[in-house]
Amino acid sequence: TDLAKGHGFSVFDDAEYITGFAATGCAAYTRKQIDSLTEFVKRQQIGAKGLVWIRVAEDGVKSSIDKFYSPEEVRAMAERCGAVAGDMVFILCGKKFKTLTQLCALRLEVAQQLGLRDPQKFAPLWVVDFPLFEWDDETQRYYAVHHPFTSPKLEDVQYLDSDPGRVRANAYDFVCNGTEIGGGSIRIHDSKLQEKMFELLGFTPEEAQKRFGFLMNAFKYGAPPHGGLAFGFDRLCSLFGGSESIRDYIAFPKNNAGRDVMLDAPGYIDQTQLDELYLQLRKPEE
Repeated sequence: TDLAKGHGFSVFDDAEYITGFAATGCAAYTRKQIDSLTEFVKRQQIGAKGLVWIRVAEDGVKSSIDKFYSPEEVRAMAERCGAVAGDMVFILCGKKFKTLTQLCALRLEVAQQLGLRDPQKFAPLWVVDFPLFEWDDETQRYYAVHHPFTSPKLEDVQYLDSDPGRVRANAYDFVCNGTEIGGGSIRIHDSKLQEKMFELLGFTPEEAQKRFGFLMNAFKYGAPPHGGLAFGFDRLCSLFGGSESIRDYIAFPKNNAGRDVMLDAPGYIDQTQLDELYLQLRKPEE
């Protein structure tokens, strides 16, 4: 971001965040291949407006933004991405979280084309240091990234009032071969810290008590530190089976219409059952 802004290229100058990656050995990509990747990131499911590229060769650099930057400035951006001769750098920009999500999709697509996603290779990792909050421009308030009971990192509690966006969550995901197969967090067990969380999330004390009173009251009895990890067993099985889709590994999968074809659910509800539960069925226009 710091290297790209301030050079008269409005696409970058108006963007909150500018990021990219170096695709190893892809400097030989043709215009057709680059156009194909550009169309890929512009698909509705991804939503990028375009793709900037930098081709790195032994004798210099060439890019789609040469008009706005000197060769030295372009090379500095390529080097920031770790590119060397023979590599191609792909760059996206926009809102930070959205741009990173788009770049991830592009990274996976390029890796798939290069044959780098080997399902037989065991590549596990932990994802840690998630942000505790995410800001929503539409409602102008913070929301909990996981849930409002996730504990912040103790060393970040000092930033709750001054810089909530800086606070990291004491949460973790377990990822295998690029797929999340488990996740969890350490929960808040201090009533004062939980009250502060509700305050930052926009709850009045009365609203917090009304919605989460059962939890706040439990703290009076000395709740211990606690946390956990939940695994997606069907996702884990799909990895063992070499499939990216979990549909074949769910005991009772739903179809696109939301029906369970094995149980034929949702099914007919008898009026007696509705009366017992004090429920009434109405047509949408009513």
